[in-house]
Amino acid sequence: MVGLADCNNFFVSCERTLDPSLEGRAVVVLSNNDGCVVARSNEAKRLGIRMGQPAFQIRDLLVSGECIALSGNHLLYREISIRIHDILRRYTPSTQDYSVDEAFLDMTGFPLESLQMIGEQMRKACWEEEHIPVTIGFAPTKTLAKLATESGKKSGRSVVVFADAADASELMASLPIRELWGVGRRLAKRLYQKGVYTIADFAAKDRMWVNSLMGIVGERSWCELHGQPCIEQSHLERPMQDSISETRTFPIDVDDFDYLRSRIVMYCSHVARRLRVMDGVSGEITVFMSSNRFHTERGYVSPSMSAVLNPPTDDTAAIVAAGVSLAETIYDPHYAYKRAGVILSKIAPRKVQAPTLFEEIEQERLANERSHKLMQAIDKVNQGKSKMVVKLATELSKIHPGHNDGYSSSFGPAKPL
Repeated sequence: MVGLADCNNFFVSCERTLDPSLEGRAVVVLSNNDGCVVARSNEAKRLGIRMGQPAFQIRDLLVSGECIALSGNHLLYREISIRIHDILRRYTPSTQDYSVDEAFLDMTGFPLESLQMIGEQMRKACWEEEHIPVTIGFAPTKTLAKLATESGKKSGRSVVVFADAADASELMASLPIRELWGVGRRLAKRLYQKGVYTIADFAAKDRMWVNSLMGIVGERSWCELHGQPCIEQSHLERPMQDSISETRTFPIDVDDFDYLRSRIVMYCSHVARRLRVMDGVSGEITVFMSSNRFHTERGYVSPSMSAVLNPPTDDTAAIVAAGVSLAETIYDPHYAYKRAGVILSKIAPRKVQAPTLFEEIEQERLANERSHKLMQAIDKVNQGKSKMVVKLATELSKIHPGHNDGYSSSFGPAKPL
């Protein structure tokens, strides 16, 4: 059996952990530039607000107070996501973090009759410790587990168990084909033309017909709907990425270098932490800044520069120092910048790194080990239940008035490091 834990209206639920007064009210979270809706509470859905709907189209609801709009705070969402995934790992031997608000759970060896109880314990722990509502579905395959979770959300049940594909047959008949995992808008239109309108219609087709129309990916979905697991972990995630990036578009054009530097420091800190999560080290860092394409009085510029990290490292301080140095080099005070970002590349597993040729091997090994232990300690503090946040002092800069790029607000006191 496979489980899927899905946090309900995740971004909105995270905001409610900061402000309990938002409970029971229509709330939406907007994209980085407050341009469109990226998350909705159930109350907002009942008002007819659509995912991806431009903010100006719901202006009347916002002005009247029927709905509350919040700028996205992605640092908050990421931190809570990490803690939720840590809770789920207590109850199962292995998990696959599918997205910021979803995780697949390996329930191999658990008795079928115990899954309901285990799911309730997971849900209770997520609510009591992080105040995040979670729906969990169990089924023989990942695709059926997604349907089980969808069934729970529609029916108001927190835990749903499908013992086999037959348990999902009624639900599949009620869901349009576009609700099937992996079926997008274009593919749904093609299937409509072939007389496939619901997931049940798709499951009733012949396997070879599905393969001829949709290839191996569609055939995998068909097999999963029939209770045959065939979507492996390698199709869901890449534990060791080739590169990691963190970029943001600013709501206003920024020419204040102190502010830009603090953003680069934050981006470096976040990519370094993600690097440690995958237990890797990076050998190269790139920093870029871009001016506004639509404010062309001085022309459009997008300078970037890379530097080698020698030796390859996961140390936040080393990555930040390199990033700030690059930012100082490419910054031109004659321009205001609309976007900036940091990219880590040449990533390799930390444990296979060889020492450099011209340094004392043992001295370098000990220094790297001390650095890694320090970073692990900081990560542990930042993931703790106290919600204490340890930051580099350069991250603690003043915020531009009216500017929220997802980093402007914190959810706990910060200690300069």
